[in-house]
Amino acid sequence: MSNIVPVNVQIPAHLAGRVGVPSVLGAALTGGLSSGQSFPRISIKGSRFRIVEGDTETLLDSTTLEVVIVGANPRLSKTWYATQWDANAEPSAPDCFSLDGITPSLEATDPQNDLCVTCPHNAWGSKVTPTGQQVKACSDNKRLAIVAADDPEGTIYLLSVTPAALKGLNQYQKELSVRGIPPEIIKTRVSFDTDASFPKLKFTFGGFLSAEVQAIVDHLFGTDQVKEITGENRDDKVVEVPAKKVAAEPVKEVAAKPAKEVAAKPAKEVAAKPAKEVAAKTRGFNSTKEVAAKPNLTPEATSLADEIAALIGSVDADDSQTAA
Repeated sequence: MSNIVPVNVQIPAHLAGRVGVPSVLGAALTGGLSSGQSFPRISIKGSRFRIVEGDTETLLDSTTLEVVIVGANPRLSKTWYATQWDANAEPSAPDCFSLDGITPSLEATDPQNDLCVTCPHNAWGSKVTPTGQQVKACSDNKRLAIVAADDPEGTIYLLSVTPAALKGLNQYQKELSVRGIPPEIIKTRVSFDTDASFPKLKFTFGGFLSAEVQAIVDHLFGTDQVKEITGENRDDKVVEVPAKKVAAEPVKEVAAKPAKEVAAKPAKEVAAKPAKEVAAKTRGFNSTKEVAAKPNLTPEATSLADEIAALIGSVDADDSQTAA
């Protein structure tokens, strides 16, 4: 029997009423899995966890992360490249990609089909790996939004579960579901499969959340910020909304807010930011010293296609070619 989730676990009293109840997050975790802005994200390059923020990459000391999953795109995202993966080439935007697995994004430079389901690149066997394995030419990924279990009020990160780990994620949620445990009331331990020759994630039970942490993360589920990270709000209809706001809001701000902003903002920013920076070094994932510039990411790279390119480019070739 699998030991991903312990069979005999003591349910804390404050969570007893949430066990055995259908979980929207639980359904989203395995949605799509069979039986421009850039977000801080967790990279798994070289089977090591790294935080990538803008053009800065921070290598984490630990090979295991305790996280709380606060969001999951219920559908699989998809990426397709016209050329073979090259370890020596800088990451480039995928020729075609989709965040909802239904239709190509309007930002895709070379959309291959009107619908993903009927696209030839989405069929098993449309690509053959160097080892002779038949896979999809268009890769499936699951976008998760996570926070550090010991810093739930900190940064929300994007974690993309690559094809090789999708089966494990599916099994993890199934074992939770059998026990009636929704994923939003527990810590999830994310580590690497040491039996794999490429970066492959594993998901295991990490314990229940305290009442204090639960109260914090409950406010994150379903928020616009989380949905932006998972890609649920990054569809082609939502992209047009900021343009309308830019045109309308400045009129109100110029007329009513200048005096307050000039007088109040500098004091708040100078007083508050240093405190947050000091606190962040002792909690959460980003508490290591090793920081390096990420040459293939630039602050100007804000399009969704650039974000996808950076994400896929950080994964080794073996992982991108492995079926779930």
